[in-house]
Amino acid sequence: MELAVLSQSKLTSQNFILNKENLCITSRFTWKLRKIFAENGKEIDQYISQKKVSLLDGKTMKEDASPLSLLPEPWSLKDIRKAAERIVSAMQKKEKITIFGDYDVDGTTSCAMLKHFFTDINYPVDVYIPDRLVEGYGLNKIGLQKIADKGTTLVITVDNGIAAVDACEHALSLNLDVIITDHHDIPPTLPNAFAILNPKQKDCLFPYRMLAGVGVAFYLMIALRALLREQGMACPINLKNYLDYVALGTIADMAPLTGVNHTLCKVGLEVLSQNIQNGNRLGLFHLLKLAGWNENSKIDSVDVGFKIGPRLNAAGRLGNALRSVDILYTNEDQNILEMAQFLHAENSERQQLEKAFTQEALAQVAALAELPEALVLHKEDWHPGVVGLVATRVLDKFYRPVLVFGTLDGKLKGSGRSTHSFDLFSVLNEVRHEFISFGGHFHAVGLTLAPEKLPWLREYLAKKAGEIILAQDKIPLLHVDGILSLNDMSPHFLRKLEQFEPYGVENPRTRWLVGPAQVKHVKRMGKDLSQGHAKVLLLENARDVWVTAFGMADIFEEFLATGVDIQLVVEAKLGNWNGKISPEIKVIDYAPVIYSS
Repeated sequence: MELAVLSQSKLTSQNFILNKENLCITSRFTWKLRKIFAENGKEIDQYISQKKVSLLDGKTMKEDASPLSLLPEPWSLKDIRKAAERIVSAMQKKEKITIFGDYDVDGTTSCAMLKHFFTDINYPVDVYIPDRLVEGYGLNKIGLQKIADKGTTLVITVDNGIAAVDACEHALSLNLDVIITDHHDIPPTLPNAFAILNPKQKDCLFPYRMLAGVGVAFYLMIALRALLREQGMACPINLKNYLDYVALGTIADMAPLTGVNHTLCKVGLEVLSQNIQNGNRLGLFHLLKLAGWNENSKIDSVDVGFKIGPRLNAAGRLGNALRSVDILYTNEDQNILEMAQFLHAENSERQQLEKAFTQEALAQVAALAELPEALVLHKEDWHPGVVGLVATRVLDKFYRPVLVFGTLDGKLKGSGRSTHSFDLFSVLNEVRHEFISFGGHFHAVGLTLAPEKLPWLREYLAKKAGEIILAQDKIPLLHVDGILSLNDMSPHFLRKLEQFEPYGVENPRTRWLVGPAQVKHVKRMGKDLSQGHAKVLLLENARDVWVTAFGMADIFEEFLATGVDIQLVVEAKLGNWNGKISPEIKVIDYAPVIYSS
């Protein structure tokens, strides 16, 4: 049995106040307590009120008001009026406009949303997404040449372009105006574009910096509709109807679900459910059904992240991402079920490649004489569309910065993932001149590298990780929101927590420290009992409560056999089983309780 490095005496708020920085360290997590309160209604209501204000960036909303009333106006977004005026001018002059997207879900939803919008206002536009293997990521010379050859004079990028310095210079030589809408971190040199919309620009006054690419594109639509109406042009469009695209792209791209993003996604998921129920998103309906979705249940962020997102992503990882745009946008294609089945099959192939490549990557690490502070892995045949997923798996295993590369056309194409304390983008941005291409965020990057520079990169990244990452940061953090009894996780209490949905990055489902408890019964579940999923009956405060422990059956069977009391971190939500609403409590981590004399 795994022992907690830091054990406690009796589990009370008073004991934890003395040591709230580190509740407990297990082999999996360091538990960190966000909030301390006892099990009484007043303190729970205070917690819920404080969380609501925090989630909305300090704003308050009237009970009968729409969440959309909290959204900031678009005009503080740098260059947005300039961009909207250029688009209106292009429409008046009948210029050809092309949307230049990215091949991930953020990019494809942005493309589908803008295509839908322009179609609704009776102005046709083209959509172009580069081939990952031939053109690489983002705005590029090959794609721009193709677009110019077809008569385009205005290019609007979505979810890319902020680092496309050379491509924008090439666009000028082709007499193309480029409007960039992006959300990635700002490079040292900005491209020479007609307009750049990115809330992360230092001189941008937009009050929320963490929009996804589809969120930036949505704000361009708000400004464009306002300007069209201002100039007397008909634009009877309800922009709320497009928010399902925003929710899909924002959640799938793992943007923070706080502030503006939370508002957009909360309403967007409602719109998505309505559109699917009304038959307006047949492609997404078929994708969800193929992924095992119960059509009687509401669609939440988990459905987007684990059912819709991977299947939309699969087209861009292994083939042409325009398939994902088509299935998002079209609703009348008689082959829409076949389109969904194709993406489902592509996702299955991606899963197989990911599993095989991950095993090879882990074998490379196992063969190292010593585990370095950062991992840089490479194999010739690793598919560039899957290396980011492999990097995530390696990070989960070793929790240290990871770069994973495959080879394409004699160049190394890779993706990186990082820990909570290591800004991978900033560290690599310091030497971006060493890369053929580079971009990303704090925790995730994409880059292209000359093969001869791989040894240097291994040494550089390991050295920087050794300098920056502290010993206590080498175990993932598990943030705990408060101390609560299992019995207090009632349907009434859990309904109060539903107002914070959708949950996701920087807004995780609320986690509670519970115990001490005694394991009374362990019942393995699932078709394959060897996977170790179990229902566990716990005795806490003289009352029995069932919890679910995925992959932990062996551990709880040992607790049962030894009789050692247990403390747990759990998540809870309301579940619906055959029409019966009841709490579902899931174990996140566990540790034995060691009582002091």
